[in-house]
Amino acid sequence: MEIAGSPESHPSEMTLITYRQPIYFDDLDALQMLHNARYAVYVERATTAFYESLGKVWEQDVADNPDQFHVVREIHVEFLAPFKRTGELRVGLWLEQLGATSCTYGFRCTSGVADVVHAHGRRTIVRLDPVSLRPAPWTDWFRTAHVRLAHSDRGESGLA
Repeated sequence: MEIAGSPESHPSEMTLITYRQPIYFDDLDALQMLHNARYAVYVERATTAFYESLGKVWEQDVADNPDQFHVVREIHVEFLAPFKRTGELRVGLWLEQLGATSCTYGFRCTSGVADVVHAHGRRTIVRLDPVSLRPAPWTDWFRTAHVRLAHSDRGESGLA
């Protein structure tokens, strides 16, 4: 995993991390292409790697890491080119928007072969209160960890 602070391929997208994911034969579908459902798994792994790079791990007691109590509200993936082999997939991840209770990451899945973009999209998570299961604000730690990553191609902060 690489932590970066500059645009990867598109100037409007500030790369948060580049996560390198090996692709094995059993990741491929019957047409010998990376199975579509695997992209969401790899984006989640990239997000987990980002949290771990900041010293956060999944805790048994949610009080030890309250931001881990969140759900995926939306994932949107646009498939652009098939990944048709074993090898390495790179997942570029950046922050698109940080709200009071939600966080939207953008992502791009590429390969080393001429930097082909295989898929891109966004993933939105919402923090929940563990008792009421209603949306709850992110902790100050979470906001501070993400605020430097906010960007927009319109020159806005990306924070809500």
